[in-house]
Amino acid sequence: MPEENVYWYVLFVRTGAEERVAKRLKNELGSDGYFPFVPKKTCVFRRQGKRSLFQKICFPGYVFVESDKPTREFLKYVWPVVYKVKDAYRFLYYGDKADIAMRDEERIILSSILGADKRIDISKGFKEGDEVEIISGALAGNKSIIKKINRNRSEAVLEILMFETVVSVSVGLEVIDK
Repeated sequence: MPEENVYWYVLFVRTGAEERVAKRLKNELGSDGYFPFVPKKTCVFRRQGKRSLFQKICFPGYVFVESDKPTREFLKYVWPVVYKVKDAYRFLYYGDKADIAMRDEERIILSSILGADKRIDISKGFKEGDEVEIISGALAGNKSIIKKINRNRSEAVLEILMFETVVSVSVGLEVIDK
């Protein structure tokens, strides 16, 4: 989709039902300008010295819908479908209930972190003095949003502005000694 006509809408759903709701929306809406997705992150799990990776939902209780349709046209087509889904509650909005499209600044930041596959991959960095310098992955170039680094759990805590609220998200970060 061209960048200037992309909107993201966030649907509040029952926690644990995100994948099911996204799949149902995908089936009922078709692919004509509507792309429901659940943002995920790659996490590291260590047991007995072995490292394995797994996927985890970034924002439990939310399903995102990417569309090229402005709010009015989007709601006219999507709301009758969402209304029938028992695990879907409502769209997030800014003050006015008709203002449900995510702000461009928020969408662009989130989109750059998530990437094309809507997943935050593990970033790599190295320790330089008291700071960790990110060299690859989703966090490269986004150092300003990192609020805390936990080397024991191999993760970084990010603070992202979403719908005028600061949301904390922990993502995988592998710190390599120089």
